[in-house]
Amino acid sequence: MTATAPSSVDPATGKLTPQARRGVFVVWFVIFLDLLGFGIILPSLAYYVGIFHVPGWATEFAAGFGVTDPQAVFVGLIQTVFSLCQFVFAPLWGRLSDRVGRKPVLMASMAGFALAWLMFAFAPSLIFLLLARALAGVFAANLSTAQAYMADVFPPERRAKGMGLIGMAFGMGFVLGPAIGAVLVSGPVLGLFFEPGTPGYARGHLLVPALFAAALSLAALGLAALKLSESLPVEARANPRQRKGQVAELLEALRKPAIGPMLVVYFVATAGFANLEAMFSQFNKDHLGLPQSTNMWVFTCIGVTIALVQGGLIGRLTKALGSPRLLLLGQLGLALAMIWFGFQMEWSLGINATLLVILVSVLIGAFSAVSNPSLLTIISTHASRSTQGGTMGFTASSATLGRIVGPLMGGVIYAKWGPQWPFVAGAALIFLGTLVVLARWRQVASVPNSDSEH
Repeated sequence: MTATAPSSVDPATGKLTPQARRGVFVVWFVIFLDLLGFGIILPSLAYYVGIFHVPGWATEFAAGFGVTDPQAVFVGLIQTVFSLCQFVFAPLWGRLSDRVGRKPVLMASMAGFALAWLMFAFAPSLIFLLLARALAGVFAANLSTAQAYMADVFPPERRAKGMGLIGMAFGMGFVLGPAIGAVLVSGPVLGLFFEPGTPGYARGHLLVPALFAAALSLAALGLAALKLSESLPVEARANPRQRKGQVAELLEALRKPAIGPMLVVYFVATAGFANLEAMFSQFNKDHLGLPQSTNMWVFTCIGVTIALVQGGLIGRLTKALGSPRLLLLGQLGLALAMIWFGFQMEWSLGINATLLVILVSVLIGAFSAVSNPSLLTIISTHASRSTQGGTMGFTASSATLGRIVGPLMGGVIYAKWGPQWPFVAGAALIFLGTLVVLARWRQVASVPNSDSEH
């Protein structure tokens, strides 16, 4: 059995059929909406927490650890609970998609995401805000199913393009989300619905963005129901009676010559990059003295770079170098760029400070943009057809675990050893992942031809 559904490629042209292209667009749109909603909400989490009173038990619990600002604890908890739920449920969504197909799982996840945003919008307390984000984390685990859809549709030699499109959706959501959120909570927009100075006007800062995100999810749900075609034929679906338990399947994946090491690489690379993500704005504000507006432009430059590379260049680069070599290039370049970012004041090369931070940030975005799709392509190529969803679920979970560990690690290093060192530590983790790739180069660089070889 080949790794691509026969109906997805036109045998006369070798290109995706119109139906397959439409399915790719719908899946791309779903991931884009996920990241767009996240980008709309994330920059304002501290404000949302400030709308509500912190429960007395939470204040007392935080005081026991010497924490004088319990609201900040809740801001951290909202982010942590999202990632933890995503970590737990990503493999379950993937395994379910291997059994019932990709479309019903994606539709269920979009419906759940809309429900989570509605719960977030009308949350009466901080506890409900936490529960809403937990529910969003459960259903945001549809990323693994989207990756499996791309692996179903694109032939192996073009699969990097499919993974790159997902990365492009990330980049565009990362760029547009904060800008849209700023417009939604602006005075002119809120003034259309609430009287300035009233309690409703203050609550509108939470209500309007969350309802907008819910509307986007519902729109995507309708689009999928009407336009999305199933990518996994019935005969290719996994038989649940033949499937092993989730833990057993994970252990089996870790033992595979290429997939196991690549899951480890994805974890350490994500944890390393999360050091940078967590401390990026803190470093720019405290160490470089950048104003907030300049910092937001730096974020925008990174997002645009990722979108351009993963949306246009990744296919050509993969064709020229291959995913394994491109992964090495991306990881080595990213590690060096992160170190340069941390020591840019010492290694300025006479470049204007603002231009330098933009230049180094663009390099970070570019090298990151080639690393992730290449790694995902290697993993999906070595996964059997019937376990694509489960394997990509474990892949998504390994990345989410890295995003749980990395920010805490970066914060501790920043506070104890100085602002430059989270980037050095993150680069060291990424370089460690590069060593793992080199150690397993023979297995990673091989390309299975059929299910039987996996």
